[in-house]
Amino acid sequence: MKESKYPENLQFKLEIVKSRRTIKEVAEKIGVSREILTRMVNGHYKGVEISKKLKIKLNIVD
Repeated sequence: MKESKYPENLQFKLEIVKSRRTIKEVAEKIGVSREILTRMVNGHYKGVEISKKLKIKLNIVD
């Protein structure tokens, strides 16, 4: 298994699961592809702009 380059992004995966939405649903809602969102929440892509959108969509506070 590959090690995550950006483990801080793994919190988003947990939040998506807790929200009972699919990666596809969330990706469509924030306007990114499912593939990019998957890479981002698995820690393989930084996704700064996506992180901002996810924090708003999933109500995540830093």
